[in-house]
Amino acid sequence: MRVPPYYKRPGWQRFFAGIMMGIIIGWVFFVYEFGTINERLVSEIKKQQITINSLKDNLETLRSDQKKMNEENEKKLTIQDIEMYFTNERKLKLNELTLYELKQTALKELNDLKGKDIATIAATKHLMIKTIENKVFQIGETRYKLNTKQIYLYTTLELYMEIEIAP
Repeated sequence: MRVPPYYKRPGWQRFFAGIMMGIIIGWVFFVYEFGTINERLVSEIKKQQITINSLKDNLETLRSDQKKMNEENEKKLTIQDIEMYFTNERKLKLNELTLYELKQTALKELNDLKGKDIATIAATKHLMIKTIENKVFQIGETRYKLNTKQIYLYTTLELYMEIEIAP
């Protein structure tokens, strides 16, 4: 069995030449379309990369500005509330009314600190402590003295005091 010689017949030669030309034209078309699509995608990726970088720079700028503003605001913070806790109230076994009156009279001494700058209060905290510790509070017939154990100073001034019965 043998393959017939197609090179002698012009019909077959045109058929194979058409197939080859179609393959070549198809390949050129494919390369052209692939190149244009690839070029468009590469340019889009570059644009997106530039946008991402500018947004990252913007974000860093905003974060640094916000950090500076937070630091400035912390410097400008004021005392909003004053809370007082007694550390040895169970040991002395005082009734709640006495504890409440003692707390209220001590808080009246410190009431003028509300609304003042935290930095100012921190600079004069020893004066504040001495003001409370040197004062003798008269509740009913008993006199009490307060000793400062701890102070937490932020927008809320927290004082942890120890109660002593004054002579």
